[in-house]
Amino acid sequence: MTEDDAPASGSNRTKHPTGLIGAVDNVLRLLSMFEDHEAIRVNQVARDMNLSRSTVHRMLATLGHHQFVEQDEDSRAYRPGPALVDIGLSVVASIDIRAISRDALVRLRDETGETAHLACLRGSDVVHLDVVESNRAVRAGSRVGWTVPAHATAIGKALLAELPDADLAALHPSGELRALTPRTIGTLDALHAELDTVRERGYATNDGESELGVRSVGAVVRGRDGRGRASIAVTAPSSRADAKWTEDTAATVTRVAKELSEHIG
Repeated sequence: MTEDDAPASGSNRTKHPTGLIGAVDNVLRLLSMFEDHEAIRVNQVARDMNLSRSTVHRMLATLGHHQFVEQDEDSRAYRPGPALVDIGLSVVASIDIRAISRDALVRLRDETGETAHLACLRGSDVVHLDVVESNRAVRAGSRVGWTVPAHATAIGKALLAELPDADLAALHPSGELRALTPRTIGTLDALHAELDTVRERGYATNDGESELGVRSVGAVVRGRDGRGRASIAVTAPSSRADAKWTEDTAATVTRVAKELSEHIG
């Protein structure tokens, strides 16, 4: 066992569960020190974690490379870096959006009779944050926690439509898009055309593109700065989601998205 893999000495040794990866545990314990300290120093970390200075230097150098910490040029102490701060703010924002959006999702479900979703964009994917399921026996189920290619969903296309063309191209450098069904948009050029339509009408649709037999309508939720923060969608089995359903549901989803945008920071 190397020093990086060894658990800390003393009473903490007995608290480590079996199967713990020592090096990962050390990095996480180091980052947790920022809960009590605005800045940390190599000697302090080495002493508190019972590690050598060389091990601490390597840990901090690795974290610095990934921008999880940054070193003050004058004091040489380490502070939380932009990557760590961004992750924390992203988690807080997601929790905040879920709490604020819950009533809107319930209202969407009640007005349409179908399952209502909330999601945010993560790279080229959407992450489903919350859902209020339909009360019908045959319904679209919960996707909370699912990560799905944004271009294959209404809830994702509503957010992709907010991006400049250059950002969209950066997400899909090959120009080829992953297909989930035979109906999924397969090229960046086709996606550009679809997103032009989304921008023009103010909502996005999905007709069997993420899952055959399922249709959905989605709209973006903006913050006070006008930027897309999240999106909401209503999903239903294709058997009861015809063109009239799409038109009526789009009116409801866009209205609720606009109302919800007034409460998002």
